Amino acid sequence: SHHHFTSALRMPACSLVSVIALAAAHVSYGGPRSALASHVQSSAMRRVVAPRAAPRVVMATSPGLVLAPTESGGVDDKAVGSVCVKRFISDEGESWKMWYSARGTDHDPDVLPIATGQICLATSDDGVHWSREGPVITENKDDWWWFDTAHVGIGDVQVMSSQAERTGGVAMYWAYFFGGDQDRQDEDGPKGASMSVGLAISSNGQNWGRVEGEHPCGSILRPGEKGEFDEAFVGWPQVIMHGNEDYRLFYHTITPEGKYVVAVAQSKDGVKFDKKGPVLEPGKPGSFDARGAGARHIIETPEGSPAKYLMFYEAVDEEGT
Repeated sequence: SHHHFTSALRMPACSLVSVIALAAAHVSYGGPRSALASHVQSSAMRRVVAPRAAPRVVMATSPGLVLAPTESGGVDDKAVGSVCVKRFISDEGESWKMWYSARGTDHDPDVLPIATGQICLATSDDGVHWSREGPVITENKDDWWWFDTAHVGIGDVQVMSSQAERTGGVAMYWAYFFGGDQDRQDEDGPKGASMSVGLAISSNGQNWGRVEGEHPCGSILRPGEKGEFDEAFVGWPQVIMHGNEDYRLFYHTITPEGKYVVAVAQSKDGVKFDKKGPVLEPGKPGSFDARGAGARHIIETPEGSPAKYLMFYEAVDEEGT
């Protein structure tokens, strides 16, 4: 029989936010803590055609605020969510790119109600004042059997300069994103709750093509089988280059028991991944993180540091706070 559970589905702090803020150390991936009541039941390249919008400059109107939902009628007039920001330095100066998840009020109301829908791009000269460039990856409207036909959200963007030799000297952007399809996991549940991870590549960070993964739905990572810890969904990927031909993809899931878990998958080429299991599980009963990590971001430390990586995470206690 199918297993059901109802819980507050806590997304990573970089995912379920209504505004994007700037912190003292360049960029904050976080936002207001929030929880979403959600009913979850267990259970080659294509051109992305995205409508272009005229750039709109967004000025900070309160301390720390750099990007907020637009006024009625925009592709992101309901919510802006997870972000990935890259800074580039050249002889001409610095430039910034921000890829962010967005949802408009006209998005299908039956889709899982989180801050995903389309992936948009904003650009900046200083990391503070941003110009919206419009959606760059939309929900998949061409391939009905794919995993991302209902909504998509950004997880991570890697600038793969090591791939330049393969691509005629052009450094490639690799976007690791996640999304859900039109299926409902049960009669009363939302569409797109069983999320998977996909890959798209670009030569300029703006025009993207999906890469067809090894799974029949086109994804590069999908939920586990019934009874496995990640049977509900896999989402919010972050990729770390651990070494030559060693890609580590960290992702977020929620177990059948309602615990929040961070897990990892490994790859030699950044496309085909093998799951290696959880890397951060809930703490002991009564501890500050008894229900697990509701948000996380991993950084590589400077050479000579005691640890190679640091993971910053939002702890969730037994009360869900």
